[in-house]
Amino acid sequence: NKSIWEKPNQVLTTCSHSQDSPIESKSTSESRAETSTMTFIPRTINLFSSGMLLRHMQRVEGRFINLWALSYSSQSSLNEGASRPTVPSHSNRVPKTLYRQLLKWCRDYKDIPFDPMPPVTLSPPLVSPLALKRLRGMRALLDRSDAIDSTCEIRDHGHPAHYALYNQDIDVRDNMIVFPEIKDTSELKGVIRSIYWLNNESAIAERERGDVDNVDGEHNAIHQKERISLAFDAIKSCNQLSSTELDNRAKKRQQSIDAREIMSPVINYHVGQIVQHKLNKWRGVVVGWNVEDDNRIEEANQNRLTSLTTKQYPLKSEVCKDERVLGDSLTKEKKDSKVKYTLLLDKNDATIMHTSKYVSLELQDDLIAVEDPFLRRIHSHSNLISKYFDRFDVKGYFVPNKILSYVYPSDRFSGSVEASNEDPIAFSGKSIRKHELDDTCLRVADGVHEIGSKLLPIISIAEQQQKKNDIGNGGNESYMSLINALASDIQSIIKDGNSPKKSQTISSTTTSSLVKLYNFHLKIGSLLWTHKIHGENKQRIEFSLGEVVKHKIYGYRGVVVAWDPTPFTDVSNWDGLRDVENANEKPFYHIRPDVNDCIRTFGGPRNFRYVCQENLERWESCRNYGEVEFETELDSAQWRWDPDSGKYLPSEEIKFMYAEELGDGEEIMVSCIEGLREVLAGCLLGVRENRDNGLFSMDDLFLLLKTAESLEDATVVQDLMKEIWKETHNKKLRYQLDSGISDLLEGKNERALNTFTSIIQSDPSYGEAWNKKATVHYMNGDMKESLVAAEKALELDPRNFQALAGIGLVEMDTYRWEQAIDAFRKSLELNPWSMVSARLSVCLNRNKDLPKQSEWPWNRE
Repeated sequence: NKSIWEKPNQVLTTCSHSQDSPIESKSTSESRAETSTMTFIPRTINLFSSGMLLRHMQRVEGRFINLWALSYSSQSSLNEGASRPTVPSHSNRVPKTLYRQLLKWCRDYKDIPFDPMPPVTLSPPLVSPLALKRLRGMRALLDRSDAIDSTCEIRDHGHPAHYALYNQDIDVRDNMIVFPEIKDTSELKGVIRSIYWLNNESAIAERERGDVDNVDGEHNAIHQKERISLAFDAIKSCNQLSSTELDNRAKKRQQSIDAREIMSPVINYHVGQIVQHKLNKWRGVVVGWNVEDDNRIEEANQNRLTSLTTKQYPLKSEVCKDERVLGDSLTKEKKDSKVKYTLLLDKNDATIMHTSKYVSLELQDDLIAVEDPFLRRIHSHSNLISKYFDRFDVKGYFVPNKILSYVYPSDRFSGSVEASNEDPIAFSGKSIRKHELDDTCLRVADGVHEIGSKLLPIISIAEQQQKKNDIGNGGNESYMSLINALASDIQSIIKDGNSPKKSQTISSTTTSSLVKLYNFHLKIGSLLWTHKIHGENKQRIEFSLGEVVKHKIYGYRGVVVAWDPTPFTDVSNWDGLRDVENANEKPFYHIRPDVNDCIRTFGGPRNFRYVCQENLERWESCRNYGEVEFETELDSAQWRWDPDSGKYLPSEEIKFMYAEELGDGEEIMVSCIEGLREVLAGCLLGVRENRDNGLFSMDDLFLLLKTAESLEDATVVQDLMKEIWKETHNKKLRYQLDSGISDLLEGKNERALNTFTSIIQSDPSYGEAWNKKATVHYMNGDMKESLVAAEKALELDPRNFQALAGIGLVEMDTYRWEQAIDAFRKSLELNPWSMVSARLSVCLNRNKDLPKQSEWPWNRE
């Protein structure tokens, strides 16, 4: 009907009152319907309400709710040519009852937050394919008119189809519909109503069409039976969620409110606040607190058994009676001892203090609030911070997420909102308006977009060369797969660099674009560096990538997936290399071994082996025996088995990295990637030198770093800044710097030191070479030379927070606490999320406790 497509909202709202499409409403008809259904299956509903059937629920990981169980179809009650009934059929009462029960559950728990549920995937027979086809067509029309919006608020729309029609995050196909993760009960209700509506509308459409093939009574009865069975599982899952989490959450909320009202002066700390242990000196953030109840403790003591018999003896003493009589006369110190806090420890503090725990339960008497702003950013183990808090506020606390804010509504930082455009944001003794920070984010995002636009012409040139080669070689395009992948990465950078959409925050869009730019820069640099390194050592390599080899000593077979010109670690004491001379100078191979050979040789499976070239030989029988059996399969996107050659063929990217033969496409690849590298280097140098070239500046990045709301966001910015500091106009020196860094990571300190010294001799103004030289001297224990090199790097760039941190480490290790404190504070002022905050905390504590030393262990001059 033309009117349906032209005015879908109006028509759908009209159809929503049909008796075959029951919806949630406040009318008396719903109450009457619910009453009748309760008389139809009273025992079933009572069983679910009491939770007696929970034991029958299959245990699954997470809290996945079988929402597709809500699917409903009335085809089984229809006959060919039957007219639409005015009263719902008897067979439809059970689906409608389950539907209403789940909506009621959503209403009852609408105010209690829960962790996001995983996406819901629905496919036939649990949803009608005809309904999916109709829904897909309607969404296509709405999409053309720009009506679909992922920010749609389903609370404001009464029709059950609204969530399925207007939410762009829902993936609708002809044989499947995927709902995104469910964040709250309003979205859960939208999913429930959408699924019910899909099957109900399909039944109406099929009946109006008189489609006999889709009205197979026996077939539809089976489908309806499956849907009803799964619907019961859905209700059980909801009840389990409420009984195990939501009910307890609501109870704990009331307890925290009561405790704050009664003991407000005694509960000193709040969720999200940073505290420090008085004795152990580690820092942590409060994620919860609890007040012990005297009556509950006394009752627990009374119910405790004192013998192996079942007889109980009262254990309360006269002291307990006296304390109960005194009541309010308990001293404040006594009350303090009953407040306990759950804390997430700073992982760097835990490492320095040799503490193995990362979560701790501590008494209030043992804690003190952290007042120093440089010590309030906590680095948690396994990123536990993001599980409990939404962001870090530059005022000095973590903002609790919706669950913690619900449980502790009276705590100071619960329900904190972001600053408005005109609100000042204070940091490092300065302040900035929110709209000024947003302008900086937009400028950075636009700059990333501009960098991506400058990279595209390089790809276009490579594609034109590709077309010319295709004409000559008969259309072989396999060698261009790497360039096509790079082109896709650039398009992603340009897309993310555009102005943010309504559904995105400006800061998240900027962070996403910086992540993609940083990863692309690393990828290009890694491709060129590894290609050159392996090309220089190719003549020393006997086995090619993908070749099946056999270990001479242990006899297991394996596949070569990578190789190193020399081992990345010291192998002089390895048992299998006793007869190999100068093993540390031999090529080594990364081998994926055969799992059956490993079981026979080592008694169990092995995933990787690192083997010297001298201990390997070709396995000539690979063509006869076929593929090697691995513990975990090779990535199919990177490797494929070729039975004709008896080898595993690597992707073009891996071939390029290890300087394998690429045929006619190698020259095009090298030229394209070098061109991309040159453009990237020019752009990043322009950022560092603050050129007026339409890009962002280092000032913009420092502002983002100082106002970052999470460690993840700060890490993205600081990593990009480190890459900017590495850039130089001399490509040869940059290659040497990367080689020196590789040696440093592999523990080859002397070789790395020689490399950095050589770079400095060629270009004394290369600040990053001085910084890396300072790092090598520090690792070698040469504090004097490390300090000299770090100060030189700082002279070249006074905002190099790496050099400042290095100076602080040297001063700390030589017991000059005040100088170390000064250096660490300067570093943290530029990079507040730096890990040296843990070192600053140690220095502050030791500067108070230990006597000051006026002289260095060595002569500073």
